[in-house]
Amino acid sequence: MEKIIFRKFLHDFISFFLIVAFSLSLIVWIIQSVNYLDFITKDGHGFKVYFGFIILNFPKIFSKIIIFSFFVSLFYIIQKYQSNNEILIFWTNGISKLKLINFIIKFSILITIIQIILVYVVIPKTQDLSRDFIRTSNIDLFSSLITEKKFIDTVKNFTIFVERIDDQGNMENIYLKDSVDKTNTQIISAKSGKIIEKGKDKFLNLNYGHILDIENNNFKNTKVIKFNNTTFNLSNLKTKTTIIPKFQELDSKILTSCVSNFTIGNKEKYYSPIFRCTKESSVKSAKEIFNRSIKQTYIIILATIAALLVFTNDKNPRNSMFKMLIFFTGLSFNILSEVNAEFLSFSTTNNIIIALMPLLIFLSFYFFIINLNKKNI
Repeated sequence: MEKIIFRKFLHDFISFFLIVAFSLSLIVWIIQSVNYLDFITKDGHGFKVYFGFIILNFPKIFSKIIIFSFFVSLFYIIQKYQSNNEILIFWTNGISKLKLINFIIKFSILITIIQIILVYVVIPKTQDLSRDFIRTSNIDLFSSLITEKKFIDTVKNFTIFVERIDDQGNMENIYLKDSVDKTNTQIISAKSGKIIEKGKDKFLNLNYGHILDIENNNFKNTKVIKFNNTTFNLSNLKTKTTIIPKFQELDSKILTSCVSNFTIGNKEKYYSPIFRCTKESSVKSAKEIFNRSIKQTYIIILATIAALLVFTNDKNPRNSMFKMLIFFTGLSFNILSEVNAEFLSFSTTNNIIIALMPLLIFLSFYFFIINLNKKNI
C-alpha cells in the first residue's frame, strides 16, 4: 500500500511538473525566437537556418526553467494534497512526515542528477551545434542585407556598397571588396547590377566596370581588368558570425581542465585555436562549471523547503503565514542559485566555501525538519 501511495504522489508531481516546465519554456522560447529572427535574418540567412537555430536553443531554455518549475510544482502538489485532505492517506497508512520528506528528497536527488547530465553534456553540445549551424550555413537572403548608401560588411571577407536600388532590385554604382584569401584582394566597381538565380545558386550580375586584382596585398602588384558584363558568385559567402565559442558552448572537460590547470600549475594553455585558457578565463570557466553542477543541487534544497508544508495545517490560521514564508524562502533560494556563481574569484578558499554552501544550507534545513518533526510527534 505504501508503494502505491508514493507512486501516486510521484505521478501527480511529475505530471504537473512537466506541464509547468514545458509551458514556461515554450513561452520563453517563443519570446526569444522573435528576438532571434532579427539576429538571423540580418545576417542574410533563410528560415531553414532560423528554425534549426531556435530548435537547438530550446534545451537550454528548458534547463534554465527546471529549478524554478520544480519548486513551484512541488509546493502546489503538497498544498493540493493538504487542501483535499489527501495528505491524511499518508498518516493513516503509517507513513510518517519524516518518511514522506525523505522520499521527496530522494526523488529530488534523482532529478538533480538528470539535470546535471543535461547541462553538463547535452546543453553544451546543442549550443555549439546551434552556433555551428549558422557558421557553416550559406547566405540565403543576400538581397536583404543590402541597404542604399551604406557599406555592408556582415559577410565574411566581403564588403559591398550600393548607391541606389529600385523596386525591381536593379542596382546603380556598386562597389565590392572581396578578400579571396589572406594575401589576395579584389576590388570591383560597376555602374549597374542585379542579383540573379541559376538553379540553387545566386549571382551578382555586374555591368560596365573594372576589377582591381591585388596580389600579396601589394598595390604594386595590381592588375586592372575592365569588363562590360561579369558575374560574381554569392552562393558560397559566409556571415561573420563569431567563431569564438561562448563559455556555455564549451565542452565541460575543457572547462574543468582549464580550472585545474590554473589551480595547480598557474599556466596559460591553448586548448584549441579558438580557446585560450588564461587566469581570467579560468574564473569564467569555474563559474560555468558551478552553473552546470553545484547550482543544480539547489533542487534538493528547494525540495526540502517545499517539504516543510507537511507540517502545516489549514485549520490553523497562523499556517497561512507559514506557507507564504515557505514559498518566498524557496523563491529567494532560487534567486540565490542564479547569482551564487558570480561570487567566485581567484581565491581557492572562497570558491570552496561557495561550492559547499548548498550542502550547508541543505543540512541546516534538514536538521530544522528533524527538530520540527520531534515537536509534532
